[in-house]
Amino acid sequence: MKPFELKCVRNNMISPFDLTYLEDAFQGNRRLVNGIIELFLKQNPDYCAILENRVKSRDYAYLHTVAHTLKSSVQMLGLRDTENLLHGIEHRSKFNVDTSELPGMVFELVYELKRAQKALSVYISNTENDGGFLSDVA
Repeated sequence: MKPFELKCVRNNMISPFDLTYLEDAFQGNRRLVNGIIELFLKQNPDYCAILENRVKSRDYAYLHTVAHTLKSSVQMLGLRDTENLLHGIEHRSKFNVDTSELPGMVFELVYELKRAQKALSVYISNTENDGGFLSDVA
């Protein structure tokens, strides 16, 4: 088993993330991997609020921008359940097609992002991070 491979099965739920990409990109440096996770944990609540507000106000241009911005985080953290959903939101909001589906899709995306946040918070609390990445960057 790779150092960052987490098979978290609790209450019949498998972990929503896969850190293989980050592990490879940072050559096993747990501190850097945890730093990326911490950054996501810090930014995710704001992104969720923005997504919900923009879909309610039907500001699809900004919704597209936020969805596009989230793509890299979702891919890096291996959030497989959200990738296709995010792509669908990005496409519909960019081209103004099937926009009636956007509220439900955003609701589901926010649910998945919050689920990932909980799982990644548990992961961070169970791994050692000497010094803290964000304090070094700030």
